[in-house]
Amino acid sequence: MKPAQRRDSSLSSPDFASLQGVWRSQGYGTVLLIEEDGYTLFEETSISCLKIHEGSIEELDHYYEDLVVSLGGQAFSAHRVTGVARISFRRLKGLPASVTESRRHNAKDPQFNFDVFWRTFHEQYALFELKGVAWDRAHHDYLPQINANPSQETLFAVMVAMLRPLKDGHIRLHSALGHYRAGAEPALFRRLTRELEEANDDRELTSYLGEVNESARDLIHEDYLSGAVSRGGNRLVEWGRLNDHIGYLNIRAMAGQSGKSGKPAADLNAVDNVMKRVLADVGELPNLVIDLRNNGGGFDGVALRFAAYLMDRKRLAFTKSARHGNGFTGKQSVYVTPADETYQGNLFVLTSELTASAAEIFVLSLLQHPRLTLIGEPTQGILSDTLERHLPNAWHLTLSNEIYRAYDGEFYEDVGIPPHIRLKYLGRKGREEGKDPMLERVMGLCSRLSGS
Repeated sequence: MKPAQRRDSSLSSPDFASLQGVWRSQGYGTVLLIEEDGYTLFEETSISCLKIHEGSIEELDHYYEDLVVSLGGQAFSAHRVTGVARISFRRLKGLPASVTESRRHNAKDPQFNFDVFWRTFHEQYALFELKGVAWDRAHHDYLPQINANPSQETLFAVMVAMLRPLKDGHIRLHSALGHYRAGAEPALFRRLTRELEEANDDRELTSYLGEVNESARDLIHEDYLSGAVSRGGNRLVEWGRLNDHIGYLNIRAMAGQSGKSGKPAADLNAVDNVMKRVLADVGELPNLVIDLRNNGGGFDGVALRFAAYLMDRKRLAFTKSARHGNGFTGKQSVYVTPADETYQGNLFVLTSELTASAAEIFVLSLLQHPRLTLIGEPTQGILSDTLERHLPNAWHLTLSNEIYRAYDGEFYEDVGIPPHIRLKYLGRKGREEGKDPMLERVMGLCSRLSGS
C-alpha cells in the first residue's frame, strides 16, 4: 500500500467519462474497460485476463487523479490516489481474446491457477535477479507436484514453497486454506526468541514483542518526556520535548491518521493538521528526533506529506520504475516539496528492522536533507509498492513490481537504508538499565553541538 491534494473533479477536464473504450496499462498488468455507465477492471497475464472489479465512473475518479490525455486520444496517464506513481494507459481496439479464454477454464482448476500464479510473478515481479531466484526452474521443479496431486491443498503448499526463497515482506498469499507472508525473519525476532528460551518462558514471540515494545514506549513517555505527551492523527502521531533543545516526534504508521481505513486523501488532510500542531509545539527547538522504529508503513503519499514539513527545499526524493514486458517502465522522478511552514533544525531519525515500506520511503525522501543523522538499524528493505493480484479460484496475493532508487541512484531493496550511527533496537542491555540508547546518543550529540 498517496499523492498530495485531490483536484476538484467538477473543474477538471478531461474526465474518465470521455474515455470510453478499452485501455491497457504500461506495467502493472491491468486492462480497463470504460463504458458510458461504468468501468470494469481486469488483471492480465500472457495467458489470462480476469475480471476483478466493476463500478461507476465516479468511483473510478476516486481511484485516479491528475488525468492527462494525449492529443490523439490514444493514451492517457493518471496518478493512483494510493500511490505516487503516474500510470500510463494505451487504447486497445477491444478486449483481449484471453478474457474469453479465461472464462472457459474451471476457476478452481489447480493447473490453471498454478499457471496464472507463475505467469503473474514471471511478468510482474521486479526482484528475481536481486533475490537470486530462477523462476523458470521453480516452474519446472514444482509442476509435477500439481500434476501428481491436483488438490487445493497441494496448490497452496506448492505456492508457499515457491515464494519462500524470495524472502520479500511485500509478498503475501491469502487463501481459504491459510495465509502466508514471505518476508525474512528480523534479527530482533531471533534475539527475543533466544531470551524466551533462556528464561524457559513459554510466551508466544508476538506477545513478548508487544510487551517489550509497550515497555519501551512507556519508558519514553514517562522518563524522557516526563509524561508530557501530545497525540494526534488518530493517536498515530505522538510528540513532546526531551529537553529545552530537543523535540521528539513518533510517527507510528504512514496510514490511518484520519481514522478511515484506505482513505489516503483523508489521511493527508489529517497529516497537515497534526504537523501544524507539532511545529507549533516543538518547531522552534534546534533539534528534532523522529522515531520510526515501529513504523511498518502505509501510503507513500502520506510519507511524503510528513517529509514536506521537514525538508529545507524542494529536492529529489527518489525515482521509481515498474516491471513492463521484459524490462521496466521509464524512471519517474518523485520530489519532496516543502510545506508552507517547515521545521528548520537538525533531524535525528531513528530506524530499526521494523521500519518498513512507506516508512522507508519517508527516510529515502529525507536523505538529501543537509542536517540529517540516521541512528539505529538498517530499515527492513521492502520499498516497492505492493501490487495486488487475484487468482481464478479467488485467492489473492501481493508482490513487489517496482524498483525504487535514492536520489543518488542507490538501491536499498533487501539490504535496507543504513544508519549513520548503528545501535540495536530493544537491545537487552538498554532494557535492563532502563535506558533508550538511541535517545541517549541523540542527547549526547546535541549536548556537544550546543557546546554545553
